[in-house]
Amino acid sequence: MQTSLAQGCSDAGFCSIGNLKQQSADTTLQQQRLSIFLPVGTGDENVFVFTPAIQYDHQFSAKWSAQAKLTANYASGNLGEATGFGDVFLSGTYILTAKSSWRTSFSLGMKLPLNTGNLNAEGKSLPMQYQSSLGTIDVIAGGSITNDTWQFAAGWQQPISGTNQNNFLPASWNSADAHQYPPSRHFDRKGDVLLRVSYRLPVTKRLSVTGGALGIYHLGEDTYIDAGVSDNPIAIQGSAGVTLNVTGMATWKITEQLSMGLSAGIPFIVRDVRPDGLTRSFVVVPEITWRF
Repeated sequence: MQTSLAQGCSDAGFCSIGNLKQQSADTTLQQQRLSIFLPVGTGDENVFVFTPAIQYDHQFSAKWSAQAKLTANYASGNLGEATGFGDVFLSGTYILTAKSSWRTSFSLGMKLPLNTGNLNAEGKSLPMQYQSSLGTIDVIAGGSITNDTWQFAAGWQQPISGTNQNNFLPASWNSADAHQYPPSRHFDRKGDVLLRVSYRLPVTKRLSVTGGALGIYHLGEDTYIDAGVSDNPIAIQGSAGVTLNVTGMATWKITEQLSMGLSAGIPFIVRDVRPDGLTRSFVVVPEITWRF
């Protein structure tokens, strides 16, 4: 079983891809892995979120590996329900030749949206808290230094496709609840940088636990457009800044080919406003991985 205290998080995807994901014990030599993730959690305004994903990893050599991940999302809250495919994440990782017990690796990837970030309920555009995708193409890059116990990682994720096609404005809903959500019409999200530190402690030959910290800095204030106010982008005050999360992981290897897991996480510092809808007050992520 694998349990991780995952970020709570303002994670646009890069926290869990390539060498930026919190490390677990994996000494098997199989070249391929197939993983299924079943995250459930609560977001802003107590929106319930279920975000299943399937991931394929291929180890081409001792130095090169690639990863592909497909996500979907179901969200339910006081403005309605929404279901849809999310994003495709593609990444490659290169491991430098290790001259000691420490290993250095670099990852490069992309996030490709499967919708425009404008799912609706009863014909009205829902806020980003309900969307299955941010609706943008992003580039992702990062590096990691690890040994058998420690991991130090840094990453960067940057949208490159401009605004999404979300049309949510609180005034368009005849509901007081809608005004609890930030406006996100033609939402333009800024980039993020990540810093992760974690420590893994073997408990038995099959069980290990990991704890650490994950910080994400949102590089600028996001913007939206409200034609009733201005045709120019309007900055969302308080949307830049730091999210800090406590993380952890316990790994249980059932066989050399099969492991199972459960992830959970809590943020301790969040940005004042999170218009991207990514913040989770708590998240639990069952996981199963086959190696072949």
